Amino acid sequence: MKFTKMHGLGNDFIVLENLKEDLTLTKEQITFLCDRKFGIGADGLIIINPSQIHHIKMSFYNSDGTEVEMCGNGIRCFAKYVYDNNIVRENPLYVETLAGLKITYLEIKEDVVTKVQVNMGAPIFECSKIPIDLNQKNALNERLSFNGQEISYAALSMGNPHVVIFVEDIENYPINEVGVFFENHPLFISKTNVNFVEIIDHDHIKVITWERGAGLTLACGTGACASATVGVLRGLISQRIRATLPGGDLHIEVKDDIYMTGEAIEVFNGKITL
Repeated sequence: MKFTKMHGLGNDFIVLENLKEDLTLTKEQITFLCDRKFGIGADGLIIINPSQIHHIKMSFYNSDGTEVEMCGNGIRCFAKYVYDNNIVRENPLYVETLAGLKITYLEIKEDVVTKVQVNMGAPIFECSKIPIDLNQKNALNERLSFNGQEISYAALSMGNPHVVIFVEDIENYPINEVGVFFENHPLFISKTNVNFVEIIDHDHIKVITWERGAGLTLACGTGACASATVGVLRGLISQRIRATLPGGDLHIEVKDDIYMTGEAIEVFNGKITL
């Protein structure tokens, strides 16, 4: 089986073509492919499928083999692969996902995609649609008790569920422990991604994300969008900001829809036997 390894700010993916719709992978096979010791190694797996309603369709799986709705860094890599490999030569590129239509705008130099801007759509605040098990309109100012301390958080969806927690010192915050706690808390019906955010100034934030089904990653595009959205709603930051993640920077613009711009890199190609 042929594959391509790609990354967006160090958030790395295995990309597979399924244009003939003859590729079937089990959860165990996906977990094996993403394993960094026994397989190729990746935070997630992307499958390129034909679409009946848009230019092309993206399916995305976390490294634990679970299919999820969307991945911000993943869709940038997806768009680059599709254009650079002459599968669809459209700009903008309309991508079908489990989270609905996502429109990608390609920055191209010498016929190669270097950056991708994604219209991530509008954030979702309704508890039932995040989903979070609270009988109320939204969950933008909530608290949970962890080890005797109250943690303030906001919950929303960017096509996939997110929690946003603002912290004063991100480097010394117990991210792993709090990340596991929130990801698996029974309030979050489909589990949740957890974003820890430190405000550097009005136009700059730092974000570290504990990803549902993957743990700590070097970057999370939907997490950066969710973090910027809550920051703007609380009046803490401007509508156009730079989000610094462990793997690099994303540029986020918060309008009615959220726009994310960042790099997409092809690392290598190969073959693997399942």
